[in-house]
Amino acid sequence: MSIDSADSTNHTDTNNTQCEVGADFQYILFPVVYSVVFVFGTVSNSCVLWYLFRKKGDFSPSEVFMVNLAAIDLIFAVTLPFKVAYHALGNDWIFGELACKITGSLFFANMYGSTLFLTCICLDRYIAVVHPIRSLHLRRPRYGVVACCLIWLLLVGSLLYLTIKGPLTSKFPNGKTACLENFSSSSWKGHISGISIAAAVVGFFIPLAIIIVCYPLIARKLLEPAAGKDTLYMVKRKALRIVLLMLLVFLLCFVPYHLIQLIHTLRRIQVLASCRLIQFTYSARRVTMALTSLNSCLDPVVYSFMRDTFQWRKLCC
Repeated sequence: MSIDSADSTNHTDTNNTQCEVGADFQYILFPVVYSVVFVFGTVSNSCVLWYLFRKKGDFSPSEVFMVNLAAIDLIFAVTLPFKVAYHALGNDWIFGELACKITGSLFFANMYGSTLFLTCICLDRYIAVVHPIRSLHLRRPRYGVVACCLIWLLLVGSLLYLTIKGPLTSKFPNGKTACLENFSSSSWKGHISGISIAAAVVGFFIPLAIIIVCYPLIARKLLEPAAGKDTLYMVKRKALRIVLLMLLVFLLCFVPYHLIQLIHTLRRIQVLASCRLIQFTYSARRVTMALTSLNSCLDPVVYSFMRDTFQWRKLCC
């Protein structure tokens, strides 16, 4: 979870001394990055959905997952102007509690929904390449629909729990209104730390482990001799490229954030305590949060590699 420390200007450590922190670059970084993601994420994911729904014939399992991935990326992208305004105003939320809950929930839904849908695409590629005979039974569109429904139920249930536990806005010492940050130490030691760790395990570490396991298995299958089977070789090579691309998306968008978030959580529940650590995590989390939003622009690239007939210049014609 992207929940921040109790003060945007200073923080009290376990020795009751003041540890000053600051990251003024965030007031430029977030508006710029979120504006770019808003434009490219809205256009690219709209084009992917337009292309998929114009496609003739049945959807493959990967395309079922891609429809849901593009949808959740698009929903997230169109909410970013609220975050642009929030950070441009110096972290002052002017849109009310309900809007904070909606945009905050969609931020987390996009992050963990993306990891889960990408993992489903990876598993589908693995089954198609490593178990081609068995895939005739396992790779049925209805199984993909069931998996997507389960993911959405998990996301909705988790976000409802987050929003009904209490208000997500609060006041900074400077009088500005915080949204999804500035939580008290008692809140962190209560339900927030548990939600943060559980979300990271289910929504990131398990999907990452699955992708890391699937990639070498696909690679090993690809390296097997296939004389006179050029078409099969190209299919396997394409699957390997797709899984590698998904792994790169994980490494760029999600690994830095979750590593810093884990340190941040341990610091907030006072397992770790250091002024330098406080200063580092405060600034680093701003950078890694910006990186997570880039997945909304990169996910359509994954689909463009999946489809040989996908051409951006002809997409909306």
